[in-house]
Amino acid sequence: MENAGRRDITSQAEETSAVELSHNLTTVTTEIKAYQSIGGQAIFEIGRRLKWVKENDLAHGEFGKWLQNIEIQPRMAQRFIKVASDLELNATSMSHLGIAALYEIATMPETERDKPQQLDSGETKKPDEMTVRELRETKRKLAAAYSENMANQTLLMQADKKAQKLQAQVTKLQQRDPDIKQVEVEPADYQDTKADLKAANEKIADLQKLVDDAVDDHNQRLAYELELEKAKADQEEIKADLNDLEVKRQNMLKQNAQIREVQKMVKSINELLDNFAMLRNRLDTTMLPDESSLVQGLTEMADKLIENGQVLHDDLAHPYHV
Repeated sequence: MENAGRRDITSQAEETSAVELSHNLTTVTTEIKAYQSIGGQAIFEIGRRLKWVKENDLAHGEFGKWLQNIEIQPRMAQRFIKVASDLELNATSMSHLGIAALYEIATMPETERDKPQQLDSGETKKPDEMTVRELRETKRKLAAAYSENMANQTLLMQADKKAQKLQAQVTKLQQRDPDIKQVEVEPADYQDTKADLKAANEKIADLQKLVDDAVDDHNQRLAYELELEKAKADQEEIKADLNDLEVKRQNMLKQNAQIREVQKMVKSINELLDNFAMLRNRLDTTMLPDESSLVQGLTEMADKLIENGQVLHDDLAHPYHV
């Protein structure tokens, strides 16, 4: 019956994007657990529902606690939401990808998500054809190209402003009163202005070379900074994984301690049961006086053994995990 339900969800995945989500937290929780079991295309549906619960405050201010109940880490929930928000229109074509690749695509510039990109290997691939490593490589190259373009634009704008200022000075000189132009006397600063304009043009040419050199230097610095950022991100992920492993280790230590303690107690109880069996075999109850304190004590002991034995039997048959 459960497998049939999963197939129904799979066959209707494209239709659910238009279905209004429930305001009942239990219903949304059940749906998310179902989508967790059906693979790639469920990532979009899980993200859509996580976003719905968060935006509509269905968890009543306890979104993080609710994520713990459905065993989703907050960092992973944010990735699901990012994918569902930014790649909703690509849900069908990208349903074969995992959450890591989808998140890398979702964090690319929107105009680059469908464009073929050339990799360092020489291959040309679209983002939905790349591995996670290739997607990260592409994002670094796009970031470097964007920074290079911004630096070039800044330097060229500065050079253009200075050239415009000098050209304005020349134009102003050329537009002086005609009566003054008829006098064959050159303004005192005319030659200086022409020299300044010539020097400015030469400086622009020199500046263009400086721009090229600055771009190369900037690209090297940017590549280094990007590697540092990647190393920091990887370090944070490793730290989070180590914390998870430490929690698991502590739980295993507690479990082992519990097992050792129970083993000691079982040994003691087995010894007690052996003594009890020996007592039972040797005891002639017909020789005991009725209503005596000894009979009452033996009866209470037997009742406790039966009662506690039944409780232990029920606990083992139906364990309760906290």
